[in-house]
Amino acid sequence: MRFLVFLLIIFSWDSYGEQSLVDFKKQSKTTQPYIIELYTSQGCSSCPPAESWLSGFVERDTLWQEYFPLAFHVTYWDYIGWKDPFGQRGFSQRQYDHLNAKNTGQVYTPQFVINGEEWRGWFARDLLLGFNRQEQEVGVLKVAVNDKKLKASFLAAKKVKSDSLKLHMALVGIGLNTYVRKGENRNVRLLHNFTVLEHQIFEPSGLTAGGDELLFSGDVANFNMQKGSPESLALVAWVEQEGKAIQAVGDWLSAK
Repeated sequence: MRFLVFLLIIFSWDSYGEQSLVDFKKQSKTTQPYIIELYTSQGCSSCPPAESWLSGFVERDTLWQEYFPLAFHVTYWDYIGWKDPFGQRGFSQRQYDHLNAKNTGQVYTPQFVINGEEWRGWFARDLLLGFNRQEQEVGVLKVAVNDKKLKASFLAAKKVKSDSLKLHMALVGIGLNTYVRKGENRNVRLLHNFTVLEHQIFEPSGLTAGGDELLFSGDVANFNMQKGSPESLALVAWVEQEGKAIQAVGDWLSAK
C-alpha cells in the first residue's frame, strides 16, 4: 500500500530567531522533555503516515521546549530498489543499539522511541500514551556554539556516573521533499519534517571546579546545511545516560 503525505508546511528562514552555528546558546528546563525518535525510510510504505504525525509537532507552541522530534532515516530498506537520500548506516546502527540495550523489543519501521523507550501508541492510535506522565527532575543542560566550537554542561538532578553520559547534536531539516521513483513508495512525492541530516556525538571533557557539572567541548563538524534543500533548519542537542535521552535543547537556525 502506498501513502501520500498531504501535509506540506512552508517555512521562511526569516520566521525564526537568530540562532546559528556561529552563535547558538540555549539552556533547558530542569524537567525531562519528550525526545521523540522516529526510525523511518522512504523505502517503507507504512512510514509516511508516521512522518505526517510527527510533522504535527511543528504547530506546538512548546516545540524545542517540551517536544524534540527527530526522524532518523535508516538504510536497510534500500535493497528493495530505492536508496533513501537521507538514510545513514549510523542511524540504522542507532536503532540496533536501542535493541541491544533492551530499550526496544525488535527493529522495524516505523518505530518510535521516546526518551529511550519503545512507544507503540501511534499504532493503536492511543496518541496520549506516554505523553501524560508526571514531570521528572533530571537536571539542566546548557549548550553554546561559537564559531563552530562547542561548550556545554550538564548539571544532573542527582548524582550520575560521568562515563555513562554522552552529548548528541543533530542538524534537523524541515520542508524536505523527494519524488520516489522505485520501491514501495514509487511514483509518490514524500514530504519530510524533523529529518536528522547530520549527527555528532561528544564525550565528556571534564568537570567544573566544584565537581557538580559535567562538561562537553569540541569542534562542531562541518555540517552540510544544504543537504536535501530544506526550507528551514534546527539544531538539537541532547544528553543520553546509558543510551536513554534524558534532557535536550533546540532551536531554529537562521540562514546565516
